[in-house]
Amino acid sequence: MDEFYKKIQEQLNCMTEAEKDSWILSQAKILPTWKQEDFYKSICGTKKVINMPERDEIIAFCEKVRNGDISVVYETHYVEFDDYGHFHDDWEHDFYDPKHAMSFISSVIKGCHDLIVLEEYEDAFRILDDIIGLRFAIIDHPDTDDTCEDEYMDLDMAVHEGILSINRDDLLRDYIESCRYSVKDSSVAAEKIVAAFEMELFEDCKTNVCITIAPNDPLLSEIKKKLKDDLDRYEKEFADKSKKDKYYWGEYRDKERIRHISAMIEFFGKIGKKQKKPKESFLRGTWSQISDLILDLEDEPYIDDQVQIEEIWNIVEALLKRDGFEKEPWEVKESILKEIYDKDFYDYYGVYDPMKDLANAICTTREENLKRAEIMMKAGRGYLGADAAKLYRELGEEDKCAEYFEKHLGREEEPYEILVDYYKDRNHEKAVEIASLAIQKCQKDQTSFFIFLLQDAKDRKDEAMFKKLMQSAHKRRAVKSSVVDEIFS
Repeated sequence: MDEFYKKIQEQLNCMTEAEKDSWILSQAKILPTWKQEDFYKSICGTKKVINMPERDEIIAFCEKVRNGDISVVYETHYVEFDDYGHFHDDWEHDFYDPKHAMSFISSVIKGCHDLIVLEEYEDAFRILDDIIGLRFAIIDHPDTDDTCEDEYMDLDMAVHEGILSINRDDLLRDYIESCRYSVKDSSVAAEKIVAAFEMELFEDCKTNVCITIAPNDPLLSEIKKKLKDDLDRYEKEFADKSKKDKYYWGEYRDKERIRHISAMIEFFGKIGKKQKKPKESFLRGTWSQISDLILDLEDEPYIDDQVQIEEIWNIVEALLKRDGFEKEPWEVKESILKEIYDKDFYDYYGVYDPMKDLANAICTTREENLKRAEIMMKAGRGYLGADAAKLYRELGEEDKCAEYFEKHLGREEEPYEILVDYYKDRNHEKAVEIASLAIQKCQKDQTSFFIFLLQDAKDRKDEAMFKKLMQSAHKRRAVKSSVVDEIFS
């Protein structure tokens, strides 16, 4: 860019005023009609970026969004068979943007980047500060079969639903840069920057890509202070909610926020500190290759048997055959495990199986596997938590396993079976209570729970309960009555 700018400057110096005027007029002649007014305003100096809406338009747009005058439309239908005649049996939904608000936002964001290039930081920051916090009211389509669970759509949800396309890293970097140059009070700047980092929109952004800061910059200490204050506040809120209800609505989101802030505290805490030279690690180098291949896949418009996918499978297979994970430093393993679990085994890119195999293989001691279970728990997803609980059980930490499953009982049999087995010798009444709950909740196979409850009634010589349970077992499809009869005949 600097070289190009230099060439233009040199050429302009060689041109006469008449030549410059002639060139400007020639460009004006070939402009499409819809662009002529913007070009004129740019020449006049009232518009700094030609392809960007004017400030008054942006202010009016944001006001309409806040008032609900600009909204998105939701439509959902039950689909029994898909377009190919296959049994689908699921709900499908779509969001519509009738007033093209997302196109407007995209042009504003691109325009703000151009303003930053022109060093118009204050204008860029004021606009971006308004835009990134917008929430659109969600209106139900007249033909929808159900209403949307959410009342509002923020930009994160818009990106997730595919109606807005932006580069989040670039947007966050532009926001931070414009903030640092336009907000003179470092404490206010830190508050704005930290608030942006904590938004769901930017939660997966690479911190080191989005901000560069020197150890002696006053902003660094303000950012650390703000992050620490936020972490203390959120941890206290989480503890208070957990006391009232062991599992509450929004628990996963709160855990994810705490994990994210902790990671940022760790990142900013390392700035200015001498880092130990990492030990040579074959695993680190190999993972770097895998990461580069995943980055390539991120640029693909869709995922469908790209060569990078096959290469990742082959690399992991070779890595597993090589073994030697006991020689690798824990910090390398920890970093890889966190990335694999946080990214859901990179399932979207077709590498779920090799990623799962690698995660299961790299820990070679009981201590490392206990740490792996903790990382899985912190990742927060339901199935990962269940897998972590089972891993705790395999490692002899049955208390942690039982604690998890007591908070996450649904309709699957296995959690109930694990809890009944855990409590039967520790607290028999509790085991009976869980087995009784299982025959109400579980729909597939209740046989083991009836056997446990029948044995309990028999041991207590409660003939009435035994008879009642036996009759109930024979009436239920989810009970293998022949197995029950064989045991109690």
